[in-house]
Amino acid sequence: MIDSLSGLLNTVLAVGLAVIGWIIKRLIERLDLGEKRMTQIEVELAAQRERDISVEARIAKLEEAIKEVHNKLDRMMEVLVKR
Repeated sequence: MIDSLSGLLNTVLAVGLAVIGWIIKRLIERLDLGEKRMTQIEVELAAQRERDISVEARIAKLEEAIKEVHNKLDRMMEVLVKR
């Protein structure tokens, strides 16, 4: 009786440890997936930030060009009005 009880307890312990190990493995896999997703999101955000900086630089150049054209037009209008 004691041998069968001991065997039963060993079996229950082994099954319990296996289940706990499987649960821990699944948790680690989920954490790894979450980490990969976060890394991918960080890379996408960095790329978007670079694109935003590039667009802002182009807009700044356009603004400067528009200001120059505006100043030239003002000077031309002044010359035309004086004539």
